[in-house]
Amino acid sequence: MKAIRLVEVGRPLEMQEVPLPAPGPGEALIRVRAAGICHSDAHYRAGTSPAGPLPLTLGHEIAGVVEALGPGVTGLEPGARVCAHYLATCGECEYCSRGSEQFCHRGAMLGKHRDGGYAEYVAVPARSLLPLPDEIPFEHGAVLMCSSATALHALRKGRLAAGERLAVFGAGGLGMSAVQLGRAMGALEVYAVDIDDEKLSLASHYGAVPVHARRADPVAELARLT
Repeated sequence: MKAIRLVEVGRPLEMQEVPLPAPGPGEALIRVRAAGICHSDAHYRAGTSPAGPLPLTLGHEIAGVVEALGPGVTGLEPGARVCAHYLATCGECEYCSRGSEQFCHRGAMLGKHRDGGYAEYVAVPARSLLPLPDEIPFEHGAVLMCSSATALHALRKGRLAAGERLAVFGAGGLGMSAVQLGRAMGALEVYAVDIDDEKLSLASHYGAVPVHARRADPVAELARLT
């Protein structure tokens, strides 16, 4: 199969022919339909964040269709539309048992510690897969599992409650997800703070009140607006 791989830090990614992965116990083989480009991937290529061992297939924002199942997998069928959480964890340790999989000592990130989704197929733990409804495009499903999930986690950690006001500093990918999720979670008002007119215009389209940080002190402006 074809895969786009990081072969050497600081060099362009290379398309290579690699063996089709076989799903191991508890894993599923996914035919990739969409793989998002995260800024982390640029860091891996530049060497500012370590990844490997090389060569490595990048890509941790993945959505696709179940192609085959490894031994012991239940609750999934070939042909199912899915998106993948980017951490492959053991599911057995104390951290996994209490929902803090990011601290799993045996955890490995797709596209950083093991081959990811810049390929025709990828093998991932079945427990990392979530069903993707037909009405959500694969491209959206892939991004949901990284930037949108990160923004949702931040809002939950911040205990955003319906009827509260929310200020989002930075209207990039994560920020735009936070704007939309904040509205969906019942925020009375969402304020998007940035210095880019186009980003603020898009945030306004999604229901945020734009705050231009170069035209006024954003903290003072937020105090005035609220």
